[in-house]
Amino acid sequence: MINLAILDDHTLVLKGIEVMLDESEDILMNGVFSKGKELLSFLTSNTPDVILLDINLPNSNGIDLCCCILKMYPSISIIGLSNYDETSFIKNMMRNGAKGYLLKNTSKEELIKAIKTVYSGDTYLPVILKNKLLNESFGLQPSSFIPKLTRREDEILQCISEELTNSETSEKLFISTKTVESHRKNLLQKFGVRNTAGLIKEAFKKGLLS
Repeated sequence: MINLAILDDHTLVLKGIEVMLDESEDILMNGVFSKGKELLSFLTSNTPDVILLDINLPNSNGIDLCCCILKMYPSISIIGLSNYDETSFIKNMMRNGAKGYLLKNTSKEELIKAIKTVYSGDTYLPVILKNKLLNESFGLQPSSFIPKLTRREDEILQCISEELTNSETSEKLFISTKTVESHRKNLLQKFGVRNTAGLIKEAFKKGLLS
């Protein structure tokens, strides 16, 4: 029996996964969480075999959380769960120790296959993501590639271009500074850059700032 824990801040996603796995005889739902601190607290007394981990959380970064969990509990297999198919997210998640990466629109069959694959010690990526990584490695990704930004990420990007600090941005957008920091990290990863200067340069180059 595979013991599974899930962290995702969207109730509909959690319920959807629960429904998909409800009839599985090989997978036991061991814990369902919407906040990173809840999962970390759970792990102090429970060790699931596999964790489905949302990479875009409101008060923490799932990619960083993956690394943190695996440092403390290296026997756990983690599958990144996301709406984003940008290769930078996939590579960063895998570099931090994840065994797999799934998009949230995955089918029941693929979800179960991924869980069983990483539980057995192998890695799992959907074919569409494997092809995307392969194309990029051969330089086949279009140079005009423009990351998909959420409305909030676009607002954060505009604030960065105005040289606003995290606290100034949080006041302007009525969100916490932690949320601003999380969105900043996501933007760096989406654009594949290391710092704010690189982010602004790429955003201008791709026409996302004027």
